[in-house]
Amino acid sequence: MSEAMSDVFEFVKSFNGTVMITNQFDRSNVFSKLFKLYYSKVKSLAYILLRSEPDAEDVAQEVFARLWERQNIWLDNEREFDSYLLIMTRNIALNIYKHEQVRQEYMEYHMVKSVSSQIDYDFFERFHYREMLGIIYSALAAIPDRRRRVFELSRFHGKSHKEIAVIMGISVHTVERQIYLTLTELRKTITAFA
Repeated sequence: MSEAMSDVFEFVKSFNGTVMITNQFDRSNVFSKLFKLYYSKVKSLAYILLRSEPDAEDVAQEVFARLWERQNIWLDNEREFDSYLLIMTRNIALNIYKHEQVRQEYMEYHMVKSVSSQIDYDFFERFHYREMLGIIYSALAAIPDRRRRVFELSRFHGKSHKEIAVIMGISVHTVERQIYLTLTELRKTITAFA
């Protein structure tokens, strides 16, 4: 046992070896001395184990919170207190480490799952899009040339009905009718596919 620790226990014990702590104030004084004596050591050990300053501080706080809750450990156990403190620090640090590992694995699992489902979704969406385009082009290939040409000028080249009428030498009403018939045919084809 360290010399400083024996001083703390001398503060606690009377000359005949019986505990002299009679009230909460005395316990708080003893605990305060223990805290000042061991806090930095506990925190340093936790830092060595976890390599994280915030986690080491959490471990040290947890150790001293448990010591306060279990006062018989430091009031009645002067010989094994150093060992007990070391083991308690190690166990709490390992629990935090294990919890962090589980949390990390959970995050990685869900990231991989999310990315893979997004990849699958994108793949199937692109596949479906390509298949639909193939069906549309096949349906367009099956309609009469003039109607297909009117539809392509309207939908693929962005020409207005009036511009198409001038280019094709037909009336605006004929352009509208040709586009309507083509769209009707495409709807039938797409509905049959879906």
